[in-house]
Amino acid sequence: MARNYPLTKMNKEGTLLRPQHSYFSNEYTETMCDLFLRDCVLSDEHGKLHKYYRLHAKQDHNMEMAFAYDIHCPECQNGMLKQISRPLSYNELGLYRCPVCDKK
Repeated sequence: MARNYPLTKMNKEGTLLRPQHSYFSNEYTETMCDLFLRDCVLSDEHGKLHKYYRLHAKQDHNMEMAFAYDIHCPECQNGMLKQISRPLSYNELGLYRCPVCDKK
């Protein structure tokens, strides 16, 4: 089951974000959280599993807004997530991974 991570703004511009662990349902998270990450696990061509995070927004985002965020990793808290895929829609934004966790 996918986990949801509500995001807290850590600077006045609102572009530095820290994920919070939660047990919120998908429906609750989508209704109550302005920005959140949802994790997913995918396997690569060698069968190795990798964890990714999709950024979701309640309010519509244009491309400039979608690329403006710096997000801490929900797992290691030290790494900053790197965007590896473009937004799917105005509300389903980029796909991210953590370079620090990937090295483990």
